[in-house]
Amino acid sequence: MLTVASLLAALTIAGAFWIGVLAARRLRDWGEGTRALEDSEARPLALGAASNNAPPDDPASKRVRAVLAERIHAQQQRVQAVVPRRLDAADAPELGLATLRVGDVVLVEGDRADDGDYVVEGIVHFREGSAATIVVIMGDTLRKRWLVGNPEVDRWHVVTPISDHGLLGEPPRHIVRGTTRYTLDRRGQASAAFIGQSPRPDGQRAATYLFRAGADDVLWVERWGDQIVMAEGHTLASHHVSFLPGS
Repeated sequence: MLTVASLLAALTIAGAFWIGVLAARRLRDWGEGTRALEDSEARPLALGAASNNAPPDDPASKRVRAVLAERIHAQQQRVQAVVPRRLDAADAPELGLATLRVGDVVLVEGDRADDGDYVVEGIVHFREGSAATIVVIMGDTLRKRWLVGNPEVDRWHVVTPISDHGLLGEPPRHIVRGTTRYTLDRRGQASAAFIGQSPRPDGQRAATYLFRAGADDVLWVERWGDQIVMAEGHTLASHHVSFLPGS
């Protein structure tokens, strides 16, 4: 049978138990709140919820916005570095014999039958040591011409290709064309590189020959193995030749 003393003792024990439970819960909540504050310091990119439509103005949010702005600026800088800048007319290199491209226009004005406007169809670069010779294959509606020259020399050759010359192998020192007798002026061995169309055999090296008759008449000859490429024409000052960029 329960007595009054035993009942009071039981109530005292039960009250102490629940007081201990409540105290433990309070300590747990306080500890979790402290860890949350510490975590917010360690993770500056974790934005807190704003109480209104305005952006948060606390120090942690300011640090986050500063970091994001720095990253966006760096990304924009990388994009600008990759995108090529469009060249203005003043930035484009000056067009000359060494910088011609297929599709450019060559204007010849030397008071001869070869005068006219020609479109570049192909280019052959010959190099012998430090010396360079460029052959520009060009044409208009009815005519085919080659412009032969060294970019560093002020006299070039405008010649017409010849297909029925009948020569094979090493050419002789003298070649007669009609009533004109050409004499060998110089010859050499050169490496060759092609751009565009070129009526020549495949190969990386060729022998080149320049024959002269009088002051201005020339015969340009190339030997590719046993095959001969030949063109006949005249010499003119480089200022009689000008260039226009193709469309």
